[in-house]
Amino acid sequence: MPKLPHTDLKLVQSLESIELKDDAGRPIGQYFFGKGRGRTVFLFGKYKGTFKTHAECQAFVDGVLAVLSPELAAK
Repeated sequence: MPKLPHTDLKLVQSLESIELKDDAGRPIGQYFFGKGRGRTVFLFGKYKGTFKTHAECQAFVDGVLAVLSPELAAK
């Protein structure tokens, strides 16, 4: 499962994003973060969560992937 990079929102000057990929290197979503904007994760074009902490974002990613893992394994 992808591990989100730790980000210090105090150091970020604008909205930034990182493409998220699965273990095989396929894109699965985006991680957006910015000072005053918090952290937002989009997965598979339909699952979205906005969080205050890195741990909450990582738990969201892990949870979505755990629920979808049988579906993803079939692809």
